[in-house]
Amino acid sequence: MPPKHINPLNQAHPLPDQLESDLKRNLTLLGLNWQVQVLSSVDSTSSELIRQAKSGLQEPKIIWALEQTQGRGRRGSTWVSNSNDSLTVSMGFLLEPKNWLGLSLCVGLDLIQIMDPDQQLGLQLKWPNDIWVKRNGQHHKLAGILIETITAHLPEGVSPEQTTSNMASRYCVVGMGVNLQAPLLNADAQTIPPLGLLELGSELSATDIIVQMANQLPKTLKRFELAGFAPFQSKFEALNALQGLDLFISDGTRGVCRGVNAQGELMLFRNGELQTHNNLELSVRPFNSPST
Repeated sequence: MPPKHINPLNQAHPLPDQLESDLKRNLTLLGLNWQVQVLSSVDSTSSELIRQAKSGLQEPKIIWALEQTQGRGRRGSTWVSNSNDSLTVSMGFLLEPKNWLGLSLCVGLDLIQIMDPDQQLGLQLKWPNDIWVKRNGQHHKLAGILIETITAHLPEGVSPEQTTSNMASRYCVVGMGVNLQAPLLNADAQTIPPLGLLELGSELSATDIIVQMANQLPKTLKRFELAGFAPFQSKFEALNALQGLDLFISDGTRGVCRGVNAQGELMLFRNGELQTHNNLELSVRPFNSPST
């Protein structure tokens, strides 16, 4: 049975309890074992999930909020979202990869596959954690991904020194923000302009996206945990929004994008040589474009 379609944008006042019940039912139909919480408003879904995880609740869990008042992005930026114009959801689970770099790109690949399976919308991935789409020669931001981790809660009586390689060392929180319709920004906002799924003509609902991500993400994470970014590299390159562009990095570096290597590092051709970049705290953008 296919998931039931419920789009908060089509409801004047979405009821969190109703959405939570519907989401749980769809996950159960797929045999997925996720805890679910739908909130009318929260400061940040990732912050709430991290608070719960720190209290010892570290099972696979999804927190979806219809409104975020302090949504967070990479480098301390905010995710601008008004009530019901964005899908703001975080998923948490135990994970122990050898290298975390590239995980946000793997999550982005899953999101694009769900939102644009036939590449009719032309969605692309912008290193390290955004989904862009180009319209009339202008890049627009459709979605963003934020990966955060905390120390795993060990079983009672087990000390860190007693852990083994098969004990996950981190609780990973994957925060996702997807514009369902473009949020209103200040006229002088220096940022890549947003665009929403509705403006792109998509009829995909928030519930659809969450259910499909809950189904696909554990498979992706297991593959990433075992082999890192390398198995995803070629798929990413086909969707690389920055390929061949003259890029500016906020540390003053400038170079032409030559893709991403098997470790998930951005590759720049600069001063006659190929250089790698892996500092996620810096801004990367096409030269002379607004800050991202």
